Amino acid sequence: MEKPSSRPFDEVQSVFSQTLSVIHSALVSDYRLTDEEARGAEEDLLIWFQRLSRRGGHMPERMLRISLLSATCQYGRSFQLWKLGGAPADDAALNDLLAREPDEVATELDRRLERGDRP
Repeated sequence: MEKPSSRPFDEVQSVFSQTLSVIHSALVSDYRLTDEEARGAEEDLLIWFQRLSRRGGHMPERMLRISLLSATCQYGRSFQLWKLGGAPADDAALNDLLAREPDEVATELDRRLERGDRP
C-alpha cells in the first residue's frame, strides 16, 4: 500500500513544469540527445519525479527541483555514454560535460534557474 502524497499533485506538476525548459535544454543542448530522445527522457523523469514526491516526509521545493535536475543529468550522461559505446565524442565540450558529476551539473543548472537565465 502506497503512502499518501505529502504534497499536492498540482504542486508537483508545477515544479516539473517550471523546470521542464531547463530539463529539455540540458538534454538536447548539453547532453546532445535528439528531441525525440529528450521527450522520452522527460516522460521517464516525470514518472520518477511523481514517485519521489509521494515518498514520506516533506522535501522543500528547491530540493525537489535539484533532485529532478540531478536525475536529468544522470539520465543524459548515462544515455549519451551508452550511445557513444565507451568511445569519446568528437565534441570536446560534450566530453568535458560527461567527465563531470551529474550532481555538480545539476547544481549549476539550478543556479541558472534561480537567476532566471533562459536555457
